Amino acid sequence: MVVIDLFSGAGGLTEGFYTQGFEVIAHVEKEKWACETLKTRSCFYYLKNRNDLATYNEYLKNSIDYKTIEKSREIIFKKYPELKMKLEKEVINKAFGNPQEEDGVVSIEEIIELIEDSMKYNNKSSVDVIIGGPPCQAYSIIGRSRMKEKVVEDKRNYLFKYYKEIVNHFSPKLFVFENVPGILTAKNGAIFNEIESEFKEIGYKLMSGKSKNHKENILNSKDFGVYENRKRMILIGVKDDFNMEYPDFLSNAGLVKEDMNTKNVIGDLPALSPGEGEDFKVVSYSYNDKRKLSDFQKLMREDSIGVLNHKARTIKDFDSRNYKMAIEGKMEGKQIYYCDFPDDTRNHKNTHGFLDRFKVHWWTDTPHTIVAHISKDGHYNIHPDINQCRSLTVREAARIQSFPDNFKFEGPRTWQYVQVGNAVPPIMAEVIARTIKQILKEKQT
Repeated sequence: MVVIDLFSGAGGLTEGFYTQGFEVIAHVEKEKWACETLKTRSCFYYLKNRNDLATYNEYLKNSIDYKTIEKSREIIFKKYPELKMKLEKEVINKAFGNPQEEDGVVSIEEIIELIEDSMKYNNKSSVDVIIGGPPCQAYSIIGRSRMKEKVVEDKRNYLFKYYKEIVNHFSPKLFVFENVPGILTAKNGAIFNEIESEFKEIGYKLMSGKSKNHKENILNSKDFGVYENRKRMILIGVKDDFNMEYPDFLSNAGLVKEDMNTKNVIGDLPALSPGEGEDFKVVSYSYNDKRKLSDFQKLMREDSIGVLNHKARTIKDFDSRNYKMAIEGKMEGKQIYYCDFPDDTRNHKNTHGFLDRFKVHWWTDTPHTIVAHISKDGHYNIHPDINQCRSLTVREAARIQSFPDNFKFEGPRTWQYVQVGNAVPPIMAEVIARTIKQILKEKQT
């Protein structure tokens, strides 16, 4: 079954479809480092399907500088020279837009041509599923509050139109359009109504869930088996002649037999003080006794030789005091708000909004949502161990998002954080893919 992935990011949604045996023949993504991550992940599955993860692991051990990534990949390309062309064809580092009005974008016609080129390379004549979701900052409640009046004119509100053009051209049986719940209320609901109308024009019915009230169809990744409270809209578009109701995704979610808390997600990872760790090198696990591991940790460690992307930020003295105070508050079962901090540890004048900006992922709580703002600072993602007194590493954030430990995020650490924060949790994506796969197989019989 053939898939096109739009607005791919690091490939969280793709990961779920990979695990279910779909062929993802094209990723369209505008960010360079996300594209490099997609290429590395494509290498992983190419080598895994050939029972040669040893070569992938050799790449991980030698890829210790993002500036020399091409040289590092020669370890793989010397053995599998055909893989270099495969990556060039399938990972399309382009941004949707109007080149006559914007810099750094290409026309929809050029992107369609590049996707068709990849289809030809892969000997595919049709597409079964299109997946992806336009960047969500313009739809999210927090994003809209930060952008204020600029959100009305933000062009990201209309990136779905490019998605529509791809769907119209390649005519898949169905598509998966993932986004934040704020897409329902953007421009007082006008955006969502327009999305529905635009897809209806090209012969697709857009479904948000079982209920006629769209707001009742908001899903939480925790219900899919992801140890994270992360609310999302999973919109499904189907051809008018493809008789299908909204899928019962949760019936395909695995049964979790342990507490979905922070300890069971990151409690086994090496302890770090601020500034310690490695951005690129593979680090050994703290211990390998499976009896000490949670079910989730065992799952994350499968096919992994160690810990990647695990370096702690350095932090300023006054932030360190805030972190300590926030952790001590959680020890007593309290959330410490920004207005509670002493005057000499506050560097923002705003003591009325975003009061929970210093937030701890407490050991016994289900982790809260990881968002891309983690690339700017770690205040909203504080590690629960007061002896470490720091923010989460990329790997810890990735674990919360359910990325396996063998998943390498390429590029500088800031861009690694962006990729993690913007991603669809792979376990959620896997449940979606498994359900879609069942539906497509049933329709074929």
